[in-house]
Amino acid sequence: MTFGEKLQRCRKEAGLSQEELAEQLNVSRQAVSKWERDSGYPETEKLIRMSKLFHVTLDYLLLDEVQEDTGGAEAGPEAQVPPDQGLYVSRELAESYLLHQRRRLCKLGGGWGLLVGSMSLSFWQPSSVLDTVVMLLGVLLLVSAKLDGDPYRKLRQQPLVFDAAVRQGFTDAWTQAKSRTHGLALLGIVLVAAGFLIIPLLDLHPGVVENSFFGVGFILAGIGTFLCVYMFGIFRAYRALFEF
Repeated sequence: MTFGEKLQRCRKEAGLSQEELAEQLNVSRQAVSKWERDSGYPETEKLIRMSKLFHVTLDYLLLDEVQEDTGGAEAGPEAQVPPDQGLYVSRELAESYLLHQRRRLCKLGGGWGLLVGSMSLSFWQPSSVLDTVVMLLGVLLLVSAKLDGDPYRKLRQQPLVFDAAVRQGFTDAWTQAKSRTHGLALLGIVLVAAGFLIIPLLDLHPGVVENSFFGVGFILAGIGTFLCVYMFGIFRAYRALFEF
């Protein structure tokens, strides 16, 4: 196999598009396409980053390999992880997936939170332009999250294989973050309940004071909505990777 063929093979097995690989290597998509066509070779620094990203040796990337049916053994990902065991996931790919999920969840949580919280403004300033602006911001965040797509869908469609050290590292990180994640998710549920159920049921005198409590209720519900969407999403992202 040529360098270009092995690069394309590693990239696809990692679930990366040419654009995503180019972003991680700080090059253009055209450069990656050129390498995969064997029309050029990357610098040594880029080769080292590829080796770490795909968890293969430099020898595998640069040296011609004999085919398996001639008795040779390739040093690529298939030699480390048999194809029938699942998709090999490097540390870099797992971190990239989790970062993408965090950014997407921030948009989703922020969008829904703004939509809920914007209702508070109607109690203080009926028919104001501000509540419309806040609602539009919420919608824009939701649309932006939708437009981001799902470039890592492949990771959730087949069994995944990790190096033991990589799995252990993420397991330790999740163990430390799990209680905080669950605690903030529970806080989100409490805030939503307080906003939608408790405060509106309070027997308050009509007027400015009552409107203020209703407004505060929707703000609390908006914050709670963000926490619920984000924290439950983070839990699902880790579980999709490591089946915690």
